[in-house]
Amino acid sequence: MGVIVLSTLFTVFFVKDILNEKKVEVQAEYKGILTLWQIDSFEGGTGSRKQFLLKASRTFEKKNQGVLVMVINHTKTSMLESLSNGLYPDMISFGGGADVKGFSEFNAQRTVNGGLIGGKVYATAWCKGGYFLIANPNLTNEIPDHLPSLLVSQNDYTQPLTSLYFSGIKVEDIEVKKPMDAYVKFVSGKTPYFLGTQRDVIRLSNRGMEVLTRPIQEFNDLYQYVCITSKDREKIYYSEQFISHLTCDDVQKQLFNIGMYSPFINVEYDNVHLSAMQNQNNSYTLSAFTDGQTLEELQCVSLQVLKGNSENENKIKNLVV
Repeated sequence: MGVIVLSTLFTVFFVKDILNEKKVEVQAEYKGILTLWQIDSFEGGTGSRKQFLLKASRTFEKKNQGVLVMVINHTKTSMLESLSNGLYPDMISFGGGADVKGFSEFNAQRTVNGGLIGGKVYATAWCKGGYFLIANPNLTNEIPDHLPSLLVSQNDYTQPLTSLYFSGIKVEDIEVKKPMDAYVKFVSGKTPYFLGTQRDVIRLSNRGMEVLTRPIQEFNDLYQYVCITSKDREKIYYSEQFISHLTCDDVQKQLFNIGMYSPFINVEYDNVHLSAMQNQNNSYTLSAFTDGQTLEELQCVSLQVLKGNSENENKIKNLVV
């Protein structure tokens, strides 16, 4: 009887050990490719966000043998065409107005308000930019709360005017231009005040032009998000692991290489102007999933409000989170 009991126990534990070994072996031998689409919808700092993602992918792959991450650049148009044809990646990295589709809830170690829907995580940010008021010290010695004129750099979906509204700074005359056109006009030396981003601060520093800067902290929509669109359980698991890796401190500290900021920690910069943005906590932002048409309308509404049409203020407040 005792022999039978011992034999049975041996069989149970031996089989259990074999199954556990098989489980570990299957995980170790997992071979699969995670596809990550990268869409730039606002200017970065310097360098390529795709290259940053590729570098993060390489370090992730070393920790997860057999899992590969393929990063593919897309425009908003090419992304939407692919999605309409039923071609979905496992993850999408995107900014405001990208109009991503097919995303689902996932588990994230770090979250930001813009990626939440009903308190659940549908996207999280992995880097961000920031707005700066920039002044030419040859024309002024300060950046006051009331400006006679302001040159504004605005992309297709960015909201510098909304950031200006929340800052409380008053402006008599506003001129809005595309980013490079605005930058070129400012460096001509005849414009005292300029509302740009960290990209402009880097350009001006590389040019050797002395400037005064004032970071805007109250509102920021310049977030690069990542969401999961895979429907495969195993790929969702590894996508969550990759996003956790992308937002960990060791990877976030490297964002200085592309002139961007972390939504979660301070990134060390030698540039005094860029460092000043580190202590700014953005009180308001927009949902990551605000569509492009709404963002274009918000640009118009923000300009109207800044020109004195206070009736539209609620339209702005109803969109921010």
